[in-house]
Amino acid sequence: MWRWAVLAVALVVSLVPILMGRRAPPRQITDTVPAHLSMARTSAEKAPSRARTVAERAPVDTSRPAVADELCGVKGAAVKRAGKESFAQHVMRVTQTDIGAWKSALAASDDPRRQAVALALENAHPDAPGGEPKDTPANNGLVLLAIDTNDPVIYALALSHCTGDGYGMAAGPCQGLSWEHWASIDPDNGAPWLQIAANADSRGDQQGVEQALAKASMASRIDAYGSTVVAIALNALPPDMAPMDKAVAGEDVIVALGIATPALHIAATLCSDTAVEEPTRRQQCTAIANDLADRATTLIDVAAAAILARRLGFPADRQTALELERRNVDRTFFALNPWHYTSEDTGLTLASDFGCNTVLGFGNFIDALEASGGNERAALAAVGRHPAGR
Repeated sequence: MWRWAVLAVALVVSLVPILMGRRAPPRQITDTVPAHLSMARTSAEKAPSRARTVAERAPVDTSRPAVADELCGVKGAAVKRAGKESFAQHVMRVTQTDIGAWKSALAASDDPRRQAVALALENAHPDAPGGEPKDTPANNGLVLLAIDTNDPVIYALALSHCTGDGYGMAAGPCQGLSWEHWASIDPDNGAPWLQIAANADSRGDQQGVEQALAKASMASRIDAYGSTVVAIALNALPPDMAPMDKAVAGEDVIVALGIATPALHIAATLCSDTAVEEPTRRQQCTAIANDLADRATTLIDVAAAAILARRLGFPADRQTALELERRNVDRTFFALNPWHYTSEDTGLTLASDFGCNTVLGFGNFIDALEASGGNERAALAAVGRHPAGR
């Protein structure tokens, strides 16, 4: 869930030049878009989950008196910490049985997409801190499953776990993947072509940029399948899952599976004020902006659509509607989000003063996210209209 805090800062810092009509200099995707929200994942993206995993596995000193925590829906002896157990460790221990059963059910499924989701969830929690968690059995299994099935959804998920700092694929089985192959097995989808355009831009290959943007703008849709894989994971949750369990499962899903298009990079560089002065590029960027505005499922893509709508001179009422939507859903999410940065485990965790209403509100968002097929844009709009736990 840390990506939302990053988003708020990154949008202000990196997009102010765009909104003020100045062209930002070409930058790598990871400099322009919050790491977790682009298809290129960085080592920083894994840090919160990695810190939490290390906290889970740290030895617990049972020689000290237990501390009782106010855990939403948790009763009896389970509310007490064991020795020096931190708050985060306590939460993970209390929820690990149901969380483990949920992940095991995904892994044991006959559906390859459910198997892929299980591998992605496992890969988001490496055993050791530091470094990119790519050369792991889980990640390699995900890559091989993508190659074997040639399923665009699984392939997109595997790509998101194989790319990181820079634009190349990680060593090992990841080398067998490519954005171009995704494009070949998913010909009506502009999402891989947006990434191919960004990759070409990083190499200074302007001809490659032009060709990729042309294909992206002519595609019938732009879909990174983030909503699809989130829905697969959430549909497997037990219907009677306890509030704390659902809060942890929801964080796992969004951290491990929340992939999106590199739309902000496109807005900042390839569809900049200067770039869209050229008629062909303006036409391409308009097509991309329209698709994002109409069918985007992630808030990052909605933000990019709002930026492009202003730059490309969309009707004033449409510009206003996109900007108002972005602000409203952002505000809704921050109001119900129980995950915060703390110094306790040097990562993102549940704040010890989060309050049960916040956990219930977040659970309501997870329910809405499942009901909307993983569409966070629609889920946050629904929760904003009908808040829970208040």
